[in-house]
Amino acid sequence: MVDSIFRQYDIRGKVGSELVLDQVYDLGCAMAAYFIQKNPLITSVAVGMDGRTHSSAIQENLCKAFLDSGLNVTFIGVCPTPVLYFSLFNLQVGAGVMITASHNTKEYNGFKICFNKESVWGSQIQEIKKLFAQRAAIVSPKKGILEYKDLIRDYISWIKEHFSHLIGMKSSVIVDCANGAAGSVLPQLLEAMEWSNVTLLFAEIDGTYPNHEADPIVEKNMVALKNLLAETDSAYGIGLDGDCDRMAPMTHDGELIVGDKLLAVFAEAVLKKNPNSTIVYDTKCSSGLTERLISLGAHPCMSPSGHSIIKDQMKKTGAILAGELSCHFFFKDRYFGYDDGIYAMLRLFEILQTTEKTLPELLTSFPKKFITPELRFACKEADMDAIVQQVYAAYSAKPDVTFMTLDGIRVVMPDGWGMVRASNTQPVVCLRFESDTVVGLARIKHEFAELLKPYIADDLLQELH
Repeated sequence: MVDSIFRQYDIRGKVGSELVLDQVYDLGCAMAAYFIQKNPLITSVAVGMDGRTHSSAIQENLCKAFLDSGLNVTFIGVCPTPVLYFSLFNLQVGAGVMITASHNTKEYNGFKICFNKESVWGSQIQEIKKLFAQRAAIVSPKKGILEYKDLIRDYISWIKEHFSHLIGMKSSVIVDCANGAAGSVLPQLLEAMEWSNVTLLFAEIDGTYPNHEADPIVEKNMVALKNLLAETDSAYGIGLDGDCDRMAPMTHDGELIVGDKLLAVFAEAVLKKNPNSTIVYDTKCSSGLTERLISLGAHPCMSPSGHSIIKDQMKKTGAILAGELSCHFFFKDRYFGYDDGIYAMLRLFEILQTTEKTLPELLTSFPKKFITPELRFACKEADMDAIVQQVYAAYSAKPDVTFMTLDGIRVVMPDGWGMVRASNTQPVVCLRFESDTVVGLARIKHEFAELLKPYIADDLLQELH
């Protein structure tokens, strides 16, 4: 295993060159040692996996490590990550591991790890890394017991009970499953909810992702959905990512709705029954979201990006709702507080049915801003500090400029902002720019382009200019 797979939120890398299958057993022993160190009385762990081609081999080695360490394993099969999270609240387990690389391409795989009901991340991941380097293992006189549990059936039953008002929904919707883990739930969910007008696209689980990458916030991945919407009378579409913890809606006319705008829609609905509540969102979100939340009477709370960090921030602030630009949505209102793309989709269905508005109509209250999508470029880790320092140095002498350093650096100016941050899931740098005016946006983009010229490719430079 290479050190770089031990990331901020999970353990993830290219299978073979970075994540070595022959060492998964030792890594599993390290995870078991970590769990037992944290709670010597722990007895059981839940394990789920996505549909990637190497997930089965990883699962066998991981489960063997847990069993040899004396831990019982409840294997819940191929499922979305939210179903693994669901197991933490509905099974008698003290920890959980999801084998997935989320939206990454087919070469990747990895582990999302939970202890009790919370994500293992940051320094905790580094503890597991140290245990793995030491080849730590628990010598148990008694092996654990492996049990299989069809938790998807329980998950669908829970949804049907809590969204009984959506049974028989007549709306015409297309859901792109992206050949990901959503395919293990959506066909059964449609049948249980009697949704005869909901069409599934790429519902077959295929770890080679033959149709497009399983990242619904990237325009090129949503072309098939866009084309099908144009050919039918479907009102809107939904894109789900590889492990189904994210969802991104698309209007009938093919506009892909970004996470900050959709969070404002969710917030409006949640705040009607929970006034003056705290709403958490990440640093990439539009200032229009802050303005909208304040107008709704919420307490806005900005956080660094990352599902584990967001959940931690929700716990600290008592927030009942959170979201990210990347379309992770976390509902503590009527749910368990973790990111679940299927659950978020149902909450959107509910809002559309209750308000009798179209998706574009729901977005009209969002303050008008001129903003770029999230722009990404490959970058060496060694260059990250230099990039941030260069941006800081260029703006620090300017009047009326403030800096937000929660996550990378966000340069706030009187008429807008620009930000640069390192992704914690891929070796890329993320950029986003916003202004109150077209002229202001062009100026901010140009200024950042000049600063980042040594680091970014010509095509992105041209886009910024």
